[in-house]
Amino acid sequence: MYLLANILLLSGICLLVVSVFTAQQLIKKLPLGNVRHSWQMLNFLLVGSILGYAAYMLLLMTGQLSLVNLNIPKLCFAAASFILLLCYLTYQTTRNIREAIAVDQASIIDPVLDIYNRRYFDRRIDEETQRSRRYNQPLSIILFEVDQFESIAKKHGRLVGNVVLRKVSDCLVGSVRASDIVARYDENRIVVATTQTKPDMAIMLADRLRGEVEKQDMLSNSEQNVVDALRVTVTAGVSWVEDRIKSGFDLTDVAEKAMKRASIEGHNRVYAYDSSDIETPEQVIEAAVAA
Repeated sequence: MYLLANILLLSGICLLVVSVFTAQQLIKKLPLGNVRHSWQMLNFLLVGSILGYAAYMLLLMTGQLSLVNLNIPKLCFAAASFILLLCYLTYQTTRNIREAIAVDQASIIDPVLDIYNRRYFDRRIDEETQRSRRYNQPLSIILFEVDQFESIAKKHGRLVGNVVLRKVSDCLVGSVRASDIVARYDENRIVVATTQTKPDMAIMLADRLRGEVEKQDMLSNSEQNVVDALRVTVTAGVSWVEDRIKSGFDLTDVAEKAMKRASIEGHNRVYAYDSSDIETPEQVIEAAVAA
């Protein structure tokens, strides 16, 4: 009976050691905060349980405790098994959740610029447009185009072009609010959606961001050893929600037209599209019939 008791206790100790290791792996995956602190406290308790099991086993082996039955060793083994199962399931659940989040992030994040992609932006801007119309809250977007991007990529290579785009996107992200949405619109365009921002403020913001980009050194010193120092400019089109804007598509379509008008008039400037130039469905039909 003593042999069986020692086997149960030793098995329980081994299970708790594995539990400590599993809990430690779980703790590494948790963000800093109360939850992580609580799991660290649990780990200390597990270590204390291991020491308690070992002390009890030592007392039995030295004859300082008499063994009446196997209830206590059985209970220790069962408790250790339950703790290990709990730690393992929690670890697996946490890992699966992290993997699911990573997959979800990969589907909405542009891999080159590390900002939202067009797919995510189209969905969000339509939601924000409907919310703006429903609650009569201002919403504006600014569509930026890197000037002469094709010439830069052709002269210096696509890799340098990606570096330039990344520097521009980093500049925009660092210059707007955390609540604003910054996304890659297409190859050389980046869009910023800013909530609770009226048209005049959006135009001022667009011009400020344009100036911030213009001041940026696009390449680091090591990169400039290979390629001459680059400074780029951006052209921006601004649009906002008003009566004739019915959807996120309308809002971005107006911003595109504004940006194209700015490009025609010259680069490195901001243009706010005139809402009276928005084509109504009736005008579109009339143009199609005339064609």
